[in-house]
Amino acid sequence: MTQPTVRLSMLLLAGLFSSQLAAQTNTLPPDTNRILPVPPVLRIPEAKIPVRLEQVSLKTQISGSQARSIIELSFYNPNERALEGQLEFPLAHGQSVSGFALDIDGKLRQAVVVEKDRGQQVFEDISRTRVDPALLEVTRGNQYRLRIYPLPAKGKRTVQLQIDQTLIPNQTGQYLFRAPLQFGMLAGKLDARIQIEGIGARQIQLRSVQNDVHKLDENSQSVISWQAKDVHPQAGLLELLVPAKTEPTTSYASFNNQHYFYAEVPVTAMNSPRPAPKKILILWDASGSGAQRQHEKEFALLDQYLRKLGDVDVELKLVREQAENTVQFKVRGGQWDSMRSTLQQVVYDGASNAAAYAIPPGNQLALLFSDGIMNWGKDSLLKVLGSAHIPVYSVVASPASDLPALRAISESGGAQVLDLQQQDTQQALRALTSQALHLLQVKGNSVTQIVSASVYPQQGRWRIAGILSSAQSDLQLEWQQADGQRRSSSLKLAIPAKTENSDLAVRRWAELRLAQLMQDSETQRGAIRRLGQQFNLPTTETSLIVLDTVADYVRFEITPPDELRASYDKLLAQKVATQTKDQINQLDKVRERFEKKVAWWEKDFPKDTPALPKPVPVSATGMAPAAAERSIAMPRVLSAPAPAAVAMNSFAVADESKAAAKSLTPGATGSVNSPSVQLKKWEPDAAYYRRLQAASANDMYRIYLDEKPSYQNSSAFFLDAADLFLERGQTNLGLRILSNLAEMQMENRQILRLLAYRLVQAKRPELAVPVLQTVLRLSPNEPQSYRDLGLALAAAGQPQAAIDQLWQVVSRPWHDRFADIELIALAELNAILAQAGNQQLDISRMDKRLLRNLPLDIRAVLSWDADNTDIDLWVTDPNGEKTYYGHPLSYQGGSLSRDFTGGYGPEEFSLKIAKPGTYRVETQFFGHNQQLIAGAITLMLRLSTKFGQADQQDQYITVRLDKQKDKVLIGEFVVPERTFSANP
Repeated sequence: MTQPTVRLSMLLLAGLFSSQLAAQTNTLPPDTNRILPVPPVLRIPEAKIPVRLEQVSLKTQISGSQARSIIELSFYNPNERALEGQLEFPLAHGQSVSGFALDIDGKLRQAVVVEKDRGQQVFEDISRTRVDPALLEVTRGNQYRLRIYPLPAKGKRTVQLQIDQTLIPNQTGQYLFRAPLQFGMLAGKLDARIQIEGIGARQIQLRSVQNDVHKLDENSQSVISWQAKDVHPQAGLLELLVPAKTEPTTSYASFNNQHYFYAEVPVTAMNSPRPAPKKILILWDASGSGAQRQHEKEFALLDQYLRKLGDVDVELKLVREQAENTVQFKVRGGQWDSMRSTLQQVVYDGASNAAAYAIPPGNQLALLFSDGIMNWGKDSLLKVLGSAHIPVYSVVASPASDLPALRAISESGGAQVLDLQQQDTQQALRALTSQALHLLQVKGNSVTQIVSASVYPQQGRWRIAGILSSAQSDLQLEWQQADGQRRSSSLKLAIPAKTENSDLAVRRWAELRLAQLMQDSETQRGAIRRLGQQFNLPTTETSLIVLDTVADYVRFEITPPDELRASYDKLLAQKVATQTKDQINQLDKVRERFEKKVAWWEKDFPKDTPALPKPVPVSATGMAPAAAERSIAMPRVLSAPAPAAVAMNSFAVADESKAAAKSLTPGATGSVNSPSVQLKKWEPDAAYYRRLQAASANDMYRIYLDEKPSYQNSSAFFLDAADLFLERGQTNLGLRILSNLAEMQMENRQILRLLAYRLVQAKRPELAVPVLQTVLRLSPNEPQSYRDLGLALAAAGQPQAAIDQLWQVVSRPWHDRFADIELIALAELNAILAQAGNQQLDISRMDKRLLRNLPLDIRAVLSWDADNTDIDLWVTDPNGEKTYYGHPLSYQGGSLSRDFTGGYGPEEFSLKIAKPGTYRVETQFFGHNQQLIAGAITLMLRLSTKFGQADQQDQYITVRLDKQKDKVLIGEFVVPERTFSANP
């Protein structure tokens, strides 16, 4: 049965948005300078009754500038079906999820760290068995995704999250803390308790929309408590202003036999004015995600800055998936109305390409308005801008951003990040027009692996962490003032005889080190992974996972929480290592099936028209497991009865007793006419499509932009619109529209695959390659990742890289649900080798017994974009005989690969020598077995004539099916009449 689609984007952690760092001001809300959190959207398309948030428990401990919140959320699912929860949420700079737990058998079980791609594989493998996994992932831009299965039917589920946060002092020396209590939905019962160490209750300023919040002194700390029932989403506001310490603070902790320290050292800012530039560059991110920035804050900063400069020449460069031509403006007397008008009319559309940010010559300073998250092309923003010869100030005004990369770009050229989430306009203006002191080095005897939050003081403090090899040390800080003079100070470090039970110093060192590595995340992936594993942190390379049983941890060799460790070690010792054996058996299995395919290919199949139409008998034992359960009737086939020896698999060979009046030997020759492909153009039944279709070429983009806000989260909209633009020759706009798929959901491999398929279809495989390299990084456990990349590389003219990827599919053992994908990839590998001509390709790693090209007259390969989904490929030949999952070998030799019922495909139809006539290619959406599925299923079909030969021709078509049992005619092969002559 299909599980209901559900995206719990409001349920689990909407309050996390509310805990983002506020702007630094001593005025409590309302505050127009602060970027307020946008509540996530709850989508449960098939749930009849909304899931309820029954209880919320919050416990927060604030110590100096550090806050740790533990939130427990208890949900009740009143529906008759189990649901899967998925939440995607950004956290601000300085915030992180440091742990989570899920209730298993009534007890909270803590998550453990796992490599990111393996965590995704394990979660999906286990959720297919209907047990209890939970997975927390983080992507670039400090965006988190939490996946939980199941929320039991008519049952409860409790999730606990631990959120760590570094508080930033405002201009009056106070920390602002907003309790994460705005959940976007009614909370049945609320119990909140916030403890502030070393601060009296009278010193804390408090604001709440409720009157039942209590503030009291308890021992040496203050306690804020709030108990309430039926708390409305808009009533969950609880904010504190806490006095910040002015003296240096240090913390110490031990972990894995190492001693860590974290220090905040006040420093008096001694800035000097930066010489006013005569010409500046504005790099304005106009990609689709740029619409989410708070442009009024950006305009306010520009207005103040340009007024201060007075007279300056400005070069404006809009950047998306590619850069637009720069526009020159002359600002005189601070008046920039013309440029403001241009920026106010910017169209935010397309993906983000780092290569488009290249700085043209002649400028003295650059302002980069962007979130820094690149998703198009192969270059990184650090590579393009990191070596700029002018200061590049990064202006951030969006909740999700790649701050580490932006910081590396700006600080390498003597500039800063201007984070308008944490700075008001005047603070940002001072940083932009001043040369600040900056840290040159930090050193100390017996101190190693020192990391700092920035080379510039943040809110008047250096934030530094490191590892101590002795109980005492002197830390030396040396910095350079704006006038070039050097200054220094020292800080005594001394591990106390009795340390408090806190991991603050360890956590802060790991966070600062991670931020340092994330400045160049692509080249530091290994170091990021090791750091996440060592400190049990979710990173871009590691995730946190909770599994149901000890057996699950053993099966996937994931070290469990401490309470399960003894049982795990015992079971793991009993486990027999089978990976090497599986690897050896893999090639044996492939060779066995390849030999059957060769026998099929060498077999002479009849090409006449059988006289006696009879139903084809079906052997239940020969059918694919899922096929036996299907209810559609077996077709009547216009052919002679199938020989008894024909097995129900793709490459069974027909009984030779059936001779044909006309048959073709393997060496038969015919006319030079090749089969042709006639595609049935896909035209979606959507109002926006009809409107675009009826528009003139000049009006199409305007109409597209008018419709776009209604379909921001619809991949179908961008696919359909891009098709029309490409079809009508507006290639650049078509590719821009298509590139929006890269902006839709961070690291969604299904959408990225779909994007890549369309780019290949548009004959731009060089753009598809980096997209598929990302997919491979996300899903190295799926053979499709290697096959898709290999085919794109081949289309891009890189045959060696292509066959290397395809060999991965052939040689590695895969889950049984990926039926026959090895043979499909092997056929494509051999075709590439045959078409390589005089190119010398390295095949030394490959089994030579598998290297034989088997050319075909016609071939059809079907893939789709949804996992755990069953799509059927049907081909009906000129005899009227249908080749499909229940009848995979036709009278004239048409062969269908094994049924693909639990993945993305592919399914392959092959015919060596095609009888003249028309071959109809159809497909059916049989069903799916997902907990989460996004509406329609998108199908990609590759139709090839003369496959594996020098004159091979490929055509692609993409269609959608949105209802189970839907079927559609994809296209037709038309094989012309020809005169056959047998070999001597």
